[in-house]
Amino acid sequence: MKKVCFFVLVCCFFSCSQKKSEVSFDSSFLSGKLDSVVKHTDNFYEVFIYPAFEPVNQSPWFAFSVASETKKQLTIKLNYGKYKHRYVPKISTDKKHWKPINSTNLYIDSLGNATITIISTPQKMFIAAQEIESTTDTYAWIDEILKEKSIKRTVIGKTVLKKDIYALEHDNDTVKKSIVLIARQHPPEIPGGSIGFKAFYLFLISNDKLALAFRKKFNIYTIPLLNPDGVDAGNWRHNANGVDLNRDWIDFSQPETIAVKNFINNKITEGKSINFAIDFHTSYSGPYMLVLDSVKNSTKNKIIPKWIENIQKESDFIVEARPRSQELPYCYNYFINTFNCEAITYEEGDEIDRDLIKQRAQWYAKNLIKTLLNDKEI
Repeated sequence: MKKVCFFVLVCCFFSCSQKKSEVSFDSSFLSGKLDSVVKHTDNFYEVFIYPAFEPVNQSPWFAFSVASETKKQLTIKLNYGKYKHRYVPKISTDKKHWKPINSTNLYIDSLGNATITIISTPQKMFIAAQEIESTTDTYAWIDEILKEKSIKRTVIGKTVLKKDIYALEHDNDTVKKSIVLIARQHPPEIPGGSIGFKAFYLFLISNDKLALAFRKKFNIYTIPLLNPDGVDAGNWRHNANGVDLNRDWIDFSQPETIAVKNFINNKITEGKSINFAIDFHTSYSGPYMLVLDSVKNSTKNKIIPKWIENIQKESDFIVEARPRSQELPYCYNYFINTFNCEAITYEEGDEIDRDLIKQRAQWYAKNLIKTLLNDKEI
């Protein structure tokens, strides 16, 4: 994993311990991504961002900080080589509070390269494709949950780089029925894979009367961060072996997907059943659900159509369900094909308002609970 710090006069690598020149660029933090920098003028810089592995889709992740010895206006061109710009840059001074760059300070040319204008100061300004959510951030969130909830954190395996893969278990010995949640297979997909997932999960484990009733009848098995190697390296899509994990649910060639498979198989051996599964993602065209192309005809309980009906019944949310082939090596297809249960890919949109993402996730979670509790065939 290459993390770099640039003190820029020309396109060179420098030690982060050397004295700063006028403008400094830094990506030497978890989830940082910046490959090189070229200074064109005192106020115009070009940064180059390339994928760690190919082939890859158009999801150029960048995350770096900028600081200058004096306050000054800077123009920064984001160059992705043959790839096109996708994400509206997010700005922060502490990596905790983020806001999208003002649209007047973002220009995208006909080749798909973006140019931004900022006011740089001696205080570091973090610029990223999405809000940064590294392993440290996710694990701190988990720690806070475990202080208040009777939830078990289990190491279910190791990543390519030997990092722990965690599962959160709300497990009742007398309960057989279970649901599974999986998040962050693709590192940049913060809106759905982190913000939406967290809001959804927090409702399931909340003290809401529906959630309390649900947990008496269903176990909840959750993998909140399946690709920690890719997340911390700032990968666009892949794990440390250069594999898209959401294309590995047939071959199971990677330790991350193998860990989930073994974990779920152990639950089946213990007498549990998998009744529903959700895999959280983000798309430029979200929000939508990926569902089985023949779900209305082939599934026994028809949970998904009932769930969608319940979501839309008393809200302004309109659910777009996009069918996909049952043969594709996606995570949700693994659960459909292996356990004969229903499952979806939950997709949010890149630039959807973050409060709306949370509201949608909570409403979807509440109505999934209603649907599952009312389904007598499960």
